[in-house]
Amino acid sequence: MDAELLELLTVTFAAAILADLSMVFGVAPFFFVQSIPERLKGLFAAAAAGMMATASLVQLVGEGLERAPGMQAWEVTAGLGLGAVFYYLAAEWVKSNEDFDIASLRESGGTRALLIIVAMTVHSMPEGIAIGVAFGSQEQSLGIAVVSALAVHNIPEAIAITLALRASGVSTKACLGWALVTSLPQPIAAPFAAWFIWLFEPLLPAALGFAAGAMIYLVIDDLLPDALEKTNGLAAASFTAGVVAMILLGRLVGL
Repeated sequence: MDAELLELLTVTFAAAILADLSMVFGVAPFFFVQSIPERLKGLFAAAAAGMMATASLVQLVGEGLERAPGMQAWEVTAGLGLGAVFYYLAAEWVKSNEDFDIASLRESGGTRALLIIVAMTVHSMPEGIAIGVAFGSQEQSLGIAVVSALAVHNIPEAIAITLALRASGVSTKACLGWALVTSLPQPIAAPFAAWFIWLFEPLLPAALGFAAGAMIYLVIDDLLPDALEKTNGLAAASFTAGVVAMILLGRLVGL
């Protein structure tokens, strides 16, 4: 294997692992407190939404348009649509396939706990693809920005998983394990996506659009409604803070 490619895959995998491990920060408080205020969870979700939306539109789409100027921009827009469709179909598949178990989770936490874990795991796949595509573009600063946004996103996601599983009788220690499992698609999918882009570089603009489309759909369909419901009007401020943080991070790493 080409040494440069090996380095790319190693860095991509390591970055995705770090994003997965950020789940720990969402579960850790539950070893010391019984619950976290709904408003705080909503603020985290809104901030993550702002960071992910900015990473999608400014970094991923911006990089894609730069690599496909003029009329070639259709590749990026087509990728955006396909990414949104991919996320939608993955979510629908989860809702329609309930008759299976994973590591006896149905037995310990019930059907609801199992469906939560399956849903969260499946929707991590486009996030892993986004990491791989960003690093596969060979713009390391772009990869850092996307991983940072997803790492922040993983914190409120881990809080939500822990609250749901604890309500079903699952221990906090088991919640930590399941939270890490739900983000495993990120380090699994990321190197494959990076390798694909390495081999088929002309498809990079569309792939950047695809990753952005999947993340934007996640923001609009999941994070923002949850944040608006829980923050009593503060979601916009927290979302804006996430946007500002992502722009400042982009400047810091040279985007």
